[in-house]
Parts: sequence; C-alpha cells; structure tokens
Amino acid sequence: MTRSISRAMGGVLEELELEQPELVTSEHLDRLVQQQGLRTPVKVVAARLRERGWLLPTGRRGVWEFAPAAVAGAYSRNDPVMPLRAFLAERPDARCALTFQAAAWAHDAADRSPARPEVAAVTSELARQLPAALAGTVFKPCLDYQDIRGVPVLAIESLIVHMAARPKAVRSWSSALEWFPELARRPVPDLLMKELSGRPASIRARTGYLLQGLRPDLAVAIRELAPPAGKTWFGSRGPLRRHDAAWQIADTLLPFNPRELAAVV
Repeated sequence: MTRSISRAMGGVLEELELEQPELVTSEHLDRLVQQQGLRTPVKVVAARLRERGWLLPTGRRGVWEFAPAAVAGAYSRNDPVMPLRAFLAERPDARCALTFQAAAWAHDAADRSPARPEVAAVTSELARQLPAALAGTVFKPCLDYQDIRGVPVLAIESLIVHMAARPKAVRSWSSALEWFPELARRPVPDLLMKELSGRPASIRARTGYLLQGLRPDLAVAIRELAPPAGKTWFGSRGPLRRHDAAWQIADTLLPFNPRELAAVV
C-alpha cells in the first residue's frame, strides 16, 4: 500500500518518523505543525494524515496510533494495551493499571493477554470512564504501580490481593490456574503484608485461603498478621463447593481447592 503525503506536510511526517511515537496526540501534532511553520489547522493536518493511513484511530478523540513507513501500510501494531495507552495519553493523571490476567501477562506470568484487558481503577467513576475495549474494575492499591510495556501495572503483591478482594471479578478462575502458580512464586513477603495491612479481615482471609497450598509460608505470615475473624464468602452466597475451617472460608466459586495445589517454593 502506497501512502502519499503533500510536500507541505512532509516535514511533520519526517519528524514523526524520527521520533517513532506509538501514539500521537493533538497537542503533539500541534507542536510539530508550529515547528514546521505551517499555517494549516491541526485538525486538517490530522485529517489528511488519517486519510492517507499515517494515523490510525484509537477510539479516543485527539489520540491516534502512528503507523510508520516500516509497517508498510496503514496497519495497527495490535498491541493489547493500546486502548489503555491511548486513554492515559488523554488522561495522564488517571490512576488505573492493568490487573488480573492482563497484569499477569505484563509480568510474564501469563503467555497471553485477554482480548479485553482488565484494568483496576481507583474509583468506580473512573472505571466507568474507561474505553469499552477495557474491562474496568475498582481497586486502590497500597503499593505503587509498576511501568511495564509502557502502561501502569499492579505490582504482583497488589494483583494477588485484588484477586482476593474481588474474586467474582476474575473472568475465569480455571484459566487463572494456568498462570496464578507462577505469580504466587514471586511476591516479596514484606510487600504483600504492606498491601494487606489495614484491609478488612475478609480480604486477608481470602488471600491466605488462596495462597495456602502454593505459598504456605505466606499463608502463615498472613495468619500472624491477623487470624481469621468470622465467616467469609469466596464468591456469591449460595451452595458451597467447599468449606475451609482453617480460614473460615465458604467457597462457592473456585473450581479447584487451593489447599491441594503444590507449593511453588
């Protein structure tokens, strides 16, 4: 596919080729237009670059994916986290990060990202504002986000606690069993305790219940932080799959028994 551009806007495209940005915002394009001394409105420049396949839609107004000459056409990189990257290009102060399988993939524990990556936002209002290409949930971590693949990602300790805090939000616990053991191998005990400190007893109980087979050392540390206090549901209230007396967990959700999983350390 041949993608032409007028001589007047050749300088703008040349700068984009030199910078090789994955995303281009209206503000970025405006700076380039001014640098080149063009009088053409930014909206017109963006429209012409879109028409010729140099800028691709991201679903966010004023944010485009740049398709450089190296990709030989108006083809997207098909980066699974592009929707989040585009959202944050428009809303850089938004506090949200990859979670669940998408975060496990970013941490190289899962071999693929889901088609609709999961994102944890600090408020329900922000979760509702996420693009439809992302699956929003609510979780406010104690630990800092990590920057991986160019987007914020929950730290492994935060991710594990989020899974215990919102077990019904995990898309498939059967699929999670493919990557959760690798994830459970990596937490730093002190950081996990920091993430759990101050959270409700129900979240601590679910975390200990979930980790007891894979990481008995962490389960012991969680119990020492605060022993279980009262009955806790793992999933919606209903017919039990199992009851764990040690953690006082009534499990209606998990398709496996965490106690029977082989230790990973």
